[in-house]
Amino acid sequence: MRKVVVFGGTTEGRTLCEVCAGESVSIIYCVATPDGARLVETLPNADARVGRLSAGQMEDLLRQTDPALVVDATHPYAGEASRNIRTACEKTNTVLLRVSRGVTDERDCLNFGNTDDLLAWLAGEAGNIFITTGSSHAKVFCKLPDYQNRVWLRVLPSLDSLRVCLDLGYRPERLICMQGPFSEEVNRAMFKAANARILVTKNSGAAGGFPEKVRAAQSLGMLTAVLVNQNEADGVSLEEACNVIRGLKE
Repeated sequence: MRKVVVFGGTTEGRTLCEVCAGESVSIIYCVATPDGARLVETLPNADARVGRLSAGQMEDLLRQTDPALVVDATHPYAGEASRNIRTACEKTNTVLLRVSRGVTDERDCLNFGNTDDLLAWLAGEAGNIFITTGSSHAKVFCKLPDYQNRVWLRVLPSLDSLRVCLDLGYRPERLICMQGPFSEEVNRAMFKAANARILVTKNSGAAGGFPEKVRAAQSLGMLTAVLVNQNEADGVSLEEACNVIRGLKE
């Protein structure tokens, strides 16, 4: 049976698994958390591997499984994971496709290329801040004056994410642990409940619910600060990746 390794935990990763199932392609689905693995537990010929892998561990996996193709469908801001995947594929001479999520241009957003510039701007602004960049950036925003009273964080519903934020001193009542993407109405309700003046987010494209976040913030008169992705490599669309899988031969 044809075999594909997909690094996912995203909407794109789930779609690729469904395509593999429909084409009788065996899939090894690598995700960082158990939540991501549950997306494929009902699919045939799908073997979920949970846990973050180093480049060396990825290389070992590819040598052991010898797939016809590797697809990097990780989050567009998962720069380290994408670099490790590319390194492992180069060392094992495995064909790699990177699925690039098209970003959405939104007017009236303030773009920041790094967290230092973003923090400097936030420090000069008043009001509550609603942050949706995930627990990986939680430590960064601890540098803000009075962060425990100003910052609301929305992170994935995992014990690891919650533990990171609590250990950093964030107040429990200002932590929202939910799996997105969210509708404009749900975003608006959260922003309003937080009495937020500023939204801090990533441009994760339509698949990541970016337009809905921006529209919700704008409807409440909020400022939107976007941490620009500096790591996304050139790649193919989700549709192109699906077509490559459909074209795999025994």
